[in-house]
Amino acid sequence: MCLGHTHALSGAVVGLAVGLFVKHMPEAQLGILTGLTAGAAVLPDIDHPNSSLAHCFGFFTKAVAWLIGRISGGHRHLTHAILGVAGFAILAWLAVKYRPDVAGKVGLILFLSLIIASGIYAFGIRGHAADLIAIALALWMVISTTGLALVALAVGVGCSTHVVGDMLTDEGCPLLFPFSTKHYHLLSRRLSFTTGTFTELWVLDPALFAGFAALIYRAYELGVVKIKFH
Repeated sequence: MCLGHTHALSGAVVGLAVGLFVKHMPEAQLGILTGLTAGAAVLPDIDHPNSSLAHCFGFFTKAVAWLIGRISGGHRHLTHAILGVAGFAILAWLAVKYRPDVAGKVGLILFLSLIIASGIYAFGIRGHAADLIAIALALWMVISTTGLALVALAVGVGCSTHVVGDMLTDEGCPLLFPFSTKHYHLLSRRLSFTTGTFTELWVLDPALFAGFAALIYRAYELGVVKIKFH
């Protein structure tokens, strides 16, 4: 798998691009979609107990990650397949749809807390403070209904971005699992890279940072993002 911060950063870039050029969102919605997509781009690694996501909320998420890994066929199997990405998006849609019920609200708060914490942890902010921030933001979203219409979109885009990122590595992803265990790659074996090596840290990550900065500047040019320099 790519490192957690790479997945989160790629999710932020793609989420920002989708919000800016596909959905033509105003500034507030653009920011929410970008943040949610960054967190959701870490979500498929919920099948690995040592992933950035599994460190959120301590033993609870580690246990959930271990269990999902067992159920889904191991790391980088069902959660990294087309069926898994669709499942995450449907789960997000259902969580929002049934939020009027008490159980639905609790489920949505837990789901949003996990997504938000995943993004925060991926960028290196960890511990109880990060967990509390994630829970507080999730509560605010559910109580105020702010950004809830964007949750399913963010999850679908974020999880898809994660899978595409892992397809750049030498391991690839089994897109048709459980019907096939064949791993698909976007690059040839010669060009694909191993997680955490020079290519990811010094080529891919800087390219993603540059892409994010370019998108922010484009949003500023379009008047979507208003930045005051004085």
